[in-house]
Amino acid sequence: MRAAAEQVMERFGTELTIHHGSETKTLRGFFRAVNSQSWQSLESVVSPLGETSRGQYAYIGPVSGAVQEGDTLTLGEKTYLFRRTELYFFRQEAIYQWGLCVEKGVNDTWGCQS
Repeated sequence: MRAAAEQVMERFGTELTIHHGSETKTLRGFFRAVNSQSWQSLESVVSPLGETSRGQYAYIGPVSGAVQEGDTLTLGEKTYLFRRTELYFFRQEAIYQWGLCVEKGVNDTWGCQS
């Protein structure tokens, strides 16, 4: 199952640069703006600029990416801060890693309305 998920990320994902301390790695995954009004609703609300009013972003990447809270992700000219990361399991196998990010320096105060 994990191999299939990683094949999808490799084929259709975006190249993302992850920074963990002084270490930098490049991987392929998915990254998009989300509206997280509650944990029950992660419905996208896209503005003309492609961002949400609260400025939160969802990340899905390979387990081998080993992203941690506090790491940063660079995509284009912008840098995003990981506020939460977790592995997604199917039965006893970690399938992928997901994370919730905010744009660094713009909306990186956790829990505040923008």
